[in-house]
Amino acid sequence: MKKNKPHGKMYRSLQAMSVVPILVLGIVITALSYQTVRSSMYEQVHMELSNVASAVLNHYDTAYPGDYSLRGEVALDLYKGETVITRDYSYIDRLKEDTGIEITIFYDNTRILTTLFNEFNIRIVGTAINPQVYQDVYVNGEAHFYTNTTISNIAYFAYYMPIKNSDGTIVGIVYAGKPCKEVNKSVRRAVLPSILAALAGILIAGFISSSYTLKLLGAFQKIRSFLAKVSTGDLTVELEKDVLDRKDELSEIGRSAIKMQYSLRALLEQDVLTKLNNRRYADKRLKLLQGVADVKGVPFVVGIGDIDFFKSVNDTYGHDCGDIVLKTVGGILKKHMTGKGFAARWGGEEFLFIFEDLKLQEAKKITEAMLEEIRQTNVVYEGQTIQVTMTFGLTQGGVGTNSNELLQRADSLLYEGKNNGRNQIVADETVNSENKSDGTAGHENESDASSSEIQILDPEDVQIKEKK
Repeated sequence: MKKNKPHGKMYRSLQAMSVVPILVLGIVITALSYQTVRSSMYEQVHMELSNVASAVLNHYDTAYPGDYSLRGEVALDLYKGETVITRDYSYIDRLKEDTGIEITIFYDNTRILTTLFNEFNIRIVGTAINPQVYQDVYVNGEAHFYTNTTISNIAYFAYYMPIKNSDGTIVGIVYAGKPCKEVNKSVRRAVLPSILAALAGILIAGFISSSYTLKLLGAFQKIRSFLAKVSTGDLTVELEKDVLDRKDELSEIGRSAIKMQYSLRALLEQDVLTKLNNRRYADKRLKLLQGVADVKGVPFVVGIGDIDFFKSVNDTYGHDCGDIVLKTVGGILKKHMTGKGFAARWGGEEFLFIFEDLKLQEAKKITEAMLEEIRQTNVVYEGQTIQVTMTFGLTQGGVGTNSNELLQRADSLLYEGKNNGRNQIVADETVNSENKSDGTAGHENESDASSSEIQILDPEDVQIKEKK
């Protein structure tokens, strides 16, 4: 039989409701982490470039006192004080090697000294500065940090600082730069743990959510399957224990479903008055028992019992009294049948007995004990005491028997006992050999009735005596 899987619309909806927010949260956390790390890294690069640019200016001011100036008649040289520094790359090359930062010194808008090389491995001296940078730094006299300045087709983080002579005049610009590729690589490297942590969190949360959803829907599916079987008339089906062991609303729904099953069973399979099983249940159970007997060879006994002269009770004392008698007798029958099979109200004052896994002689002994207790039981109604008796018919069932034929046979034996004096048990094996003695016993019981009680003998002979 194909098993229903809980991977339907509800499963997908619950998964989406639980996983999507986690996924979105992970993306947001990753984005914020990246933004935070990037901003922090950019600030660090800004400070680093600013420190290098200041270090360059401090170095030249200390090493070569005096102002910057251009001198020469044919080829112009950059002087710092009285020292030509035009082709002195030793300091800036060493500084680049130590820091990895590119350095350029502009006089006015022209590169004089630089650590930058073009694709032909030639220093790019003599080239002009970017006009926007020139305006921001040289003209406006303010240092600036740029996050994307392109030099020889390479993007740089760049810091430009104005160079001033002793009188405060701006004569040039010092540049410190770091390739954007290196910085962004550092940013990604710094953000990677956050991304991996977020991804791991998403996967773990997704797994937990998926597992919980599967368990939730698994329990839901078991309840649905249970209710489906109940709705088709299977009132013996059991709800799996793990659903009831849950500590949530589904376990409460499961218990409510079981209560509904019990209510339906009581409504459909229980006699309202006597609380015994009803005819519908008994008939179904008998057919099931016959099937088990055919397969496993388990014997059983079918019996039908009838309260003697019950019509006289109703006619003499009313139906309320009759109901009390039925309930009293039903209680006795249920007590004796517990653990041995079951008793059912078959109709009116008639009862059906099914003795499971018993032979006829064993069933007869149990029935004799039932009959004896019924004979000894006093039913009190409106100050009067009433005694009743019963007549039973028993027949053996087993492999190859037919449930309908067994019922007919038990009913026939019952009426055999009725015709032979009532208040007796008639079993298959005693119909011929013990018929006379059973009948005699029945009449003896009738004649020995105590004068202090009402004993139902026949419709014309009902004796009443007030209870003292």
